[in-house]
Amino acid sequence: MKKYQRLAFLGIIVTALGIVLGIVFTTTLKDTVGTLGIVFIGIGGFLLVAGMSEKKRSEGSDDD
Repeated sequence: MKKYQRLAFLGIIVTALGIVLGIVFTTTLKDTVGTLGIVFIGIGGFLLVAGMSEKKRSEGSDDD
């Protein structure tokens, strides 16, 4: 598995975990878990963007 694929998959997993923490557990637990969910969504989005950037960079170096 290529580096950009790992980053993208990790970003999707972290974002999904953030959604679960932010939405599902907010109704049953304290607001702290909801805030942690928002942080996980942000980190997951960052990892997804980093994966797409890495893919663009690796495709650009293959063309040379």
